Amino acid sequence: MRRMIASTGMVLGGILLVGCATGAGSTTPASDPTSVASDAIVDIRVGLEPTSLDVTTTSGAGLVQVMRGNVYEGLVGITEDLQIVPALASEWEVSEDGLTYTFTVRDDVTFHDGTPMTVDDVVASLQAASAEGSVNPDAKRMTQVASVESTDASTVVITLEERDINFLDTLTTAAGYVVSSASDADLASETNGTGPYTLDQWNRGATLALTPADDYWGDAPANGGVVFHYISDETTASTALQSGEIDMIAGATAETAELFGADDAFQVVEGDSTSWMTLGFNHTVESLSDQRVRQALRQAIDKSELAEIVGQATEAGSITVPSDPWFVDMTESAPFDPEAAKDLLAEAGYSDLDLTLTVSNTYDTIITEFIAAELADIGVNVTIDTVEFATWLEDAYTNKQFELTMVLHVDPSTATYYGNPNYYWSYDNAEAQALVAEARTATTTDVRDEKMRELVTLVAEDSASDWLYTAQTVVVANADVAGFPVDRISNNFRVSGITVAE
Repeated sequence: MRRMIASTGMVLGGILLVGCATGAGSTTPASDPTSVASDAIVDIRVGLEPTSLDVTTTSGAGLVQVMRGNVYEGLVGITEDLQIVPALASEWEVSEDGLTYTFTVRDDVTFHDGTPMTVDDVVASLQAASAEGSVNPDAKRMTQVASVESTDASTVVITLEERDINFLDTLTTAAGYVVSSASDADLASETNGTGPYTLDQWNRGATLALTPADDYWGDAPANGGVVFHYISDETTASTALQSGEIDMIAGATAETAELFGADDAFQVVEGDSTSWMTLGFNHTVESLSDQRVRQALRQAIDKSELAEIVGQATEAGSITVPSDPWFVDMTESAPFDPEAAKDLLAEAGYSDLDLTLTVSNTYDTIITEFIAAELADIGVNVTIDTVEFATWLEDAYTNKQFELTMVLHVDPSTATYYGNPNYYWSYDNAEAQALVAEARTATTTDVRDEKMRELVTLVAEDSASDWLYTAQTVVVANADVAGFPVDRISNNFRVSGITVAE
């Protein structure tokens, strides 16, 4: 029986085909505003639960999915179709040399604790995110920031050391979130943002509820609140949807989509996904520092068969998907060929190889067992070390204590991390670093995209990692629910436009 792997993952730097398909950057049409229940609570089943609510220190798609644009905001926001729009800044200007960004900050914004947001909060937040040694999960995207200062009560000026064509996008991530500089809230278990929702209650292991924030500066939510349900078992989630306990499943499996696809009481909508189930190699491990060994591991795994097992997934080939402007089809960079893999291992001097695969328990064991079985066929003995997600974050991601690891990356900028030798896989390639720098400092998106195409080609040919598959997003919802996002919902899941018909 085909099984679908749980759609959980990481934003490092987080998730299938029936019904009405929608294009890039799509949101399901909103209901007629005269027929919606404005006080309705929307219950949504999602995948990975956050390990902490502190967006200034914590990584993870589970946290990004709940908080980005819902509870916390930056000077600018990003739409479902990846357009940069005003948020806490009403407007901005960029100097001709691309080094100076001048933002006009709104004067009618309050934090959820009722205190007004000022330019001092903006400056303090961005200085903290860009400071040397910052623990912000997206601090690595702020390395070009030279200074952040306010010139008056409504103006913030950010100066870069080098042009960064992606800098506005960076300000939509955790690196750009504005938090109160005076608040003493414990952000690990409380929230104090500026978004349309504030935290109502977090029942660890079960639900996380958001309620509309008082005095929100923008458009009020079209619903009375949202409850995220952390239901790991797909059958249980399907039963909850059928019984009315939940209104929608965000990131449904192929079986769930098929179950509800023929029932007019429900809708099954597919969207684009930016996700790669990545088999990461620790390049500081002697055997894995050899390209021939990495290539052998890649060629030993039949990704086509794995995609069939997973369901609603396709081979990736590299760290890019067709919706990326820099997409390159690299699926033939490591074609399935166990005999060629054995020859590569022998050429590298390895007849038997023992490796440990460290993986979070949020992923279905069918994937890791498949990998271990495939690698055993070429003489590689894999020990699977399954750990709690928080442990994975600490040991593998932060302290780089792993040999092989597996994680679902959902951040579109993940490709650029192959230019960062300090990233958790310790890939140190001067050519990759140069291409990332050239892409970042490009004066046009055409130049950036060409350099990114060169980068994704390079890392595939060098087998910097293996990319097991990329999955499509499918949302299954009650027919009376509308206005929900369907594209890239692992890292941009704004829920304020979701409506429920009366």
